[in-house]
Amino acid sequence: MKHFNKRIILLFTLIISIIGHAQNWHTFHTNLFHPYSNWTSHGFPHKQFKINPYDNSIWFAHQTKIFRLTSDGQFTDFNANNEPMLQGYYAFEDITFTPNRSVLVDRYYGLVNFDGSNWSTIPGGVNGVHLSSDGDTIWCARINQNYLIIDPQGSELGNVSYLRRIESKNGNQWASTGINQGDLMFFQNGTPLMYNSDTIPFMLENQTYHLKFSNYSDTLYKSGDIGIALAVGNSFVDTITPNNTINMPTNLIIKEFEIDQNHNIWALFGEFGILNPPLKLGYLDRALGNWTIYDEQNTPIIFTDGAGIELDTLGNLWVVNKQLLHVFTIGIEPAWVGVSESTKDNPSIVIYPNPTKNEIHIQTNELNIERVEILDVNGKVLMSTNASENISVESLVPGLYFVQVTSKTGGILKEKFVKE
Repeated sequence: MKHFNKRIILLFTLIISIIGHAQNWHTFHTNLFHPYSNWTSHGFPHKQFKINPYDNSIWFAHQTKIFRLTSDGQFTDFNANNEPMLQGYYAFEDITFTPNRSVLVDRYYGLVNFDGSNWSTIPGGVNGVHLSSDGDTIWCARINQNYLIIDPQGSELGNVSYLRRIESKNGNQWASTGINQGDLMFFQNGTPLMYNSDTIPFMLENQTYHLKFSNYSDTLYKSGDIGIALAVGNSFVDTITPNNTINMPTNLIIKEFEIDQNHNIWALFGEFGILNPPLKLGYLDRALGNWTIYDEQNTPIIFTDGAGIELDTLGNLWVVNKQLLHVFTIGIEPAWVGVSESTKDNPSIVIYPNPTKNEIHIQTNELNIERVEILDVNGKVLMSTNASENISVESLVPGLYFVQVTSKTGGILKEKFVKE
């Protein structure tokens, strides 16, 4: 009976957790902030979408444009037209932060630096493909060039040219020989040495897809074909796999992950390959050893459009999804998130509550509605009305649906909602 009660308590906890999570998604279209722009594409969204841990500002790099969304909802577009320093750049590859500056790298033209007020260049960085920071120090891995170490006093060249990703924390440096896959290295007295899973316990495998340090410990996490391996100092100490956790997807790799202050993990699962978008979002509760899995049926994320994830220091999960920005407000919700999207200047629709059980309401940005249609995932029209409030969806079976709004001028807007 004691074991039975424990199972009931665990099941009840998981159900409450899932229900609570489902009600905390907010979605914003890019045109609420900047018209005609994408925030991510297939490939490396985890490099061009970052949250500054020092002020929780959200940064996006799309080609030669740099977007910043501050924690109070203020949006800024930095580009060659309004920032002369950015003229001539081709495409920004990566972003990193120190306590006093934000730094981006363009593979062909090098590094730029924003100190909160002004942009400037940093010498070097040509062929740079990855940035990371350790306090005031920035590491820049480059294609067929020795890596750079940059601090407030200047920069120095590293001693090898085959590293494509470097992570450093409190004197420990790890690196990978590939941007999104490669062999793993550990810096021993300044020289990177190859690590081999055949001789190193808990390393799992030699393949490395994504690696990073936790913001809340000195533990390094690396994902590969089997799961995630954890290292402290120069030794691997633990693993996260389908064999020691519950409900972890198999036959999919972890393309990107984030670690929260309680050492729980958010991860994007998908098939191998830079052009293959993620297929699922997973949340691992380390205390329970259980993964909660999200897909297009229980989130507003359109996975086929590609996605990247970031955690802010308040515990909220942010997802860029081509022209959508989603936030899963697990922690303290930023004040601007609760502001109605209809206050923005661009046409938009907001559906609430979302998810819903009985009815939905539609908010528009002064849009003159001609018709509202409810569509299934295949595009079949299930119902049609000219009302925008108190639209009953009680007869729909639980799942994902679309609201398509047609204005009297012929414009069409579409948004997702989930029927519980």
